[in-house]
Amino acid sequence: MDFGLGEEVTAIQDMARKFTQQEILSGPEEDGFKRDLVTKMGELGLFGCAFPPRYGGSDSGFLAHSVVTEEISRADSGLRPLFNLQALTVPYTIMEWGIPDVKDKYVEDLVSAKRIGCTCFSEPNAGSDIASIETRIEDRGDHFLINGAKTWISNGTIADLAIVYGTHDRNLKHRGLCAVVVETDQPGWSTRDTPKLGDKASPIAEIYMENVKAPKENLLGEWGKGFTIAMTALDRGRISVASGAVGLAQACLDASVKYANERVQFGKLIGEYQLVKGVIAEMVSQVEAARLLVRRGAWLNDKDRPFTREIAIAKYFAGEAVVKAAGMAMEVHGGMGYSLEMPVEKYYRDSKLYQVGEGTSNIMRLLIADDALGIKKANRPRIHVPSDFRDLN
Repeated sequence: MDFGLGEEVTAIQDMARKFTQQEILSGPEEDGFKRDLVTKMGELGLFGCAFPPRYGGSDSGFLAHSVVTEEISRADSGLRPLFNLQALTVPYTIMEWGIPDVKDKYVEDLVSAKRIGCTCFSEPNAGSDIASIETRIEDRGDHFLINGAKTWISNGTIADLAIVYGTHDRNLKHRGLCAVVVETDQPGWSTRDTPKLGDKASPIAEIYMENVKAPKENLLGEWGKGFTIAMTALDRGRISVASGAVGLAQACLDASVKYANERVQFGKLIGEYQLVKGVIAEMVSQVEAARLLVRRGAWLNDKDRPFTREIAIAKYFAGEAVVKAAGMAMEVHGGMGYSLEMPVEKYYRDSKLYQVGEGTSNIMRLLIADDALGIKKANRPRIHVPSDFRDLN
């Protein structure tokens, strides 16, 4: 097995790293959504690795997407959710399940960041259990009518369009779910910002829909088949989340190595003390292991092979690893880690999201354990695979 990235992916990694140095790390540290950065990332093609040229992509694949996401998250984890929403769970899901006119209308605009997207899964009473979604989608003949509320929606306050998951019959549970593309600039769509601990560059919102409309052609897949669409979207979204966790864990390690090579106590650098060396060694091992697991999942997807199990393992491990790395970075920095003058306090706040987003650590544990115990196999035959879209030129 060749663990190298290859010339194309390495070139994309270098481009992303150069972008972070010039546009993110060199700029002022500000909280809040950075529209100018998003536009630049779209223009540079950073969201388009998994897309064919017809939709503004480079057809470089999901491994390339993972590498780019890691580099951006290493610079600012708050920008990582964009690589889920502008590349995977919104445009890729539309490309995978939408009719041709809907693909042509929305996908390239999302990949290029001309439009901002969001995915509406979670609700006040439905988080990990999406079969309990209460948002109602009614077929009104020539359009759909949508009523309900969503919560913890990344990009919710600034999105131009959304994929809304709802049910046409709650009694059917997961068999009643549908997925519909909704344009947000219309009466009945309202949002409220949700203050949160970290990821300040990524706005999160509560969304309220009162008689919101969507044209019939905006249905993704078949009526009542939204659960399958959601599961495939979440699998790919986990590539983004896990890659972001690796990037942030690497940032924790970078900061700790730098500080350990500068801070002097009792006449020598703290990096020369055995206990600090032990912490650094643990961080290095966790980061490297997480990176290999994530890249395996992305590589399997590129090869059109099932990867639900593998990306669940990667997402779980990387989410736990980044939280450990952030805690260890605080330990290495001592009192300065608690200061707002050092970056590790931000890393510490940002890290917790990776145990929650796109499937909690406990949900990943259940998926992994059910597969190992033979209760429910995680990997099943693929419905759509990346090669299905490579002829869309």
